[in-house]
Amino acid sequence: MTVDLDALRKKIEELLHSRGVYHVDAFGWLNENDVDPEFVGYAMWALSPPYDHHLMRSFDDPPSRAATEPQQRLMELGHDFFGLMKTARHFVGHALLHQPAVRPLRLHPTEFDFNEFAALTALTAAADRLRDFIIVTALEIKPETNKAWKQFKKACATLRASTFTAEAEDLQKRFEAIRDEVRDARNEAMHGLATQPARVERDLISRDREAFEKQEWHNAGDLGMPYEEMIRGFKEQDEKDLADVEARGKLLCDCHVELVRLGELCFRTELNWRQRRVP
Repeated sequence: MTVDLDALRKKIEELLHSRGVYHVDAFGWLNENDVDPEFVGYAMWALSPPYDHHLMRSFDDPPSRAATEPQQRLMELGHDFFGLMKTARHFVGHALLHQPAVRPLRLHPTEFDFNEFAALTALTAAADRLRDFIIVTALEIKPETNKAWKQFKKACATLRASTFTAEAEDLQKRFEAIRDEVRDARNEAMHGLATQPARVERDLISRDREAFEKQEWHNAGDLGMPYEEMIRGFKEQDEKDLADVEARGKLLCDCHVELVRLGELCFRTELNWRQRRVP
């Protein structure tokens, strides 16, 4: 059987667009000539990056400059952010594609779970790149993994002390929101229980422990409720499970949208900071 990949890609794009999850390269311009004022940071990154390569050079002339270490780090972090956002969008799209197939009370991980895990990892990494981008912008130091958030706060304090108060406040607010949302979900998957079999096992063991402590097993006849009420309870649990999946899909989309806006703020802040410091 031949898979129609074009139809698959078209369906995924429709799902992503319906949630407002657009390609990160699409931001910054209203058309070929006009900058989008809402996403001017992306246009700034394209027109005036921290370091401009010698693309139009003559081999007869020696290089006139080389990137400084901070410039190199900014370029690497910025481009890595774009790559990670594209990776995240790919997996968000596939998670949305498989979401309708998720059934309640499932025992095994699904395609939605696989793609959600990958999307959360990419989104968290993209947020980390922007955090490090601001550290290098304001402090011109190499971010340290175990001290990055402390360095980020110091970078914001440096911006604030140099009349970039509005930018610093906005950066801290937006990064805290991302950390509270996508990072918590990622941490639950990374350090808690990542797959459905583990969650089912946790529930079964909890029931065993409760029965052991009470020294009796539960059975349907002991519940003391009519059959219709039991069925209604099962349906409510099904609805709760599916609502949880819907909320997880929405979180992926919302975080991608928020990271696009955060990227715009970071790129705009970097250029304004660089221009302010030019003698």
